[in-house]
Amino acid sequence: MPKKILYESAVHQFLWAGRRLRESLARTSPAEAARLAGWINTLTLANPGPGGLRIAWTAPQPGEHRLELKNARFYTRGDAAAFAQKQAEAGLTFHADSIMAQNIAFFDGELRTVLVRAGLFTEAQLAGNGTRDAARKHAEEVFHDEWAASVDVTKINVRQMNEACTAPEMRYIRRTLGELSGRTLLDVGCGLGEAAVYFALLGAEVTATDISPGMCDAARRLAEHNGVKLKTHVSASEDLGFGAEVKFDVIYTGNTLHHVDIAATMPLLLKHLKPGGVFVSWDPLAYNPAINVYRRLAAEVHTVDEHPLRLADIRAVRACFQASTTRYFWLSTLLIFIIMAVVQRRNVKRERFWKTVIEEAEAWAWLYRPLERLDAVLLLLPFLRPLCWNVVIVGRGPKPP
Repeated sequence: MPKKILYESAVHQFLWAGRRLRESLARTSPAEAARLAGWINTLTLANPGPGGLRIAWTAPQPGEHRLELKNARFYTRGDAAAFAQKQAEAGLTFHADSIMAQNIAFFDGELRTVLVRAGLFTEAQLAGNGTRDAARKHAEEVFHDEWAASVDVTKINVRQMNEACTAPEMRYIRRTLGELSGRTLLDVGCGLGEAAVYFALLGAEVTATDISPGMCDAARRLAEHNGVKLKTHVSASEDLGFGAEVKFDVIYTGNTLHHVDIAATMPLLLKHLKPGGVFVSWDPLAYNPAINVYRRLAAEVHTVDEHPLRLADIRAVRACFQASTTRYFWLSTLLIFIIMAVVQRRNVKRERFWKTVIEEAEAWAWLYRPLERLDAVLLLLPFLRPLCWNVVIVGRGPKPP
C-alpha cells in the first residue's frame, strides 16, 4: 500500500474509532459525547514518516502519541480480491471480515490509550462506558451489511421460509399470535425481512428494525417484491430510538436476543409494547454438545458476540411478564443436520444449514415429519428440552419497570 494511502487510511480508522465511542457516550451522557467530539476536533494528526501516525493534543494534559501501523491491518488490492473470491466461492454465504475486526480492535485500543494519556478519561471510565459495546455493534453492522449485499431478495420465497414443515418455530408463532390484520407489529432485528414481510402479508402494520442499513434496505426491497409495505428503522435492539409514545400490539424478535445483554435490552424493548400486547422471541440454546460442535465448525458464518441462551436467560425474559410460555424445537429432528454434514458432506463454512433446511423442506419432509412427532413425545420430559436447538418465548402483560 502506498505510504500516503496508508497514512490516510490510518487517519480514517482512528477518527472512526472516535465516532464509535462518541455514539456510545451519546446514549448515556450527551455532555461527555459533546466534550469528546470537541476534543477530537482539536487534535493535530501528522505523518511522522513511513508506517506511522502522530497524534498531538494540548489539553487537558498536553502530549502526543505515535501509532505504529505495522500493528494494524489494512486492505490491499490482494486482500480485497482474496476476500471477494471467498465470497464468490461461498455463493450467498458471508464470511466474517477478519481485517475489519482487527482494525476495530487496534484503533479502539489506540484511542483509549490516547484518551487516558491526555487525561480526558480514566481507564475505569473507559471500561464502563461501552466502548467495547460500540465496537461490537459496528462489527455486527458491517457483518450484516455484507450479508445483505450478497443476497438476491427476489429469490426469497417468503411463505416457504415461514410455513415450511422445517420452519416449526414460525408455524408455532403464527398460531400463537392469531389474527394479525390491522395490528401493529415491531420486528426487532429483522435481517433480510422474511418474517417482517410475512407478517405484512398477513395484514399486520409492520415496523422492521435492524442494526444494519443493508438489511433494512433488503427488507424494503423484499416487501416491494411481495407487494406489501413496511416501515424500516436502522437501530440496535438495545437503543431503538423511538419516542416513549410509540407502542405496538406485538413485538417479535427472531434470533436477536442471543446477540445482546438481555437484562439491559428487555426493559428498553418492552416500553414500546402496549399493556395488552404480546412479546414473542426465538433463539438458539446453549446446551446440546452436537450443536456446539457445529457452531465451532461454522464460526465463519456467525458473529463473534453470539451467546446462545441458557436457562437463566430464559428465566430473565419470562420474569418481565405477568404470564409467559416456552416451546422447544429440534431434538431428534437434528438428525437432518447430521445427515447434511456427515452423509452429504456439505461444508458448514459455506452454507447456512438453518436456512437450507427450510429451502429444501420438501426434500426433507419424509424424515422431518415422523421425527417431529417423536419430539412431541420426547419433550414431555422437561430435562430433554434444554438439549433442543431453539426455544420460543411468548410473554403477555409486561410488568411495570
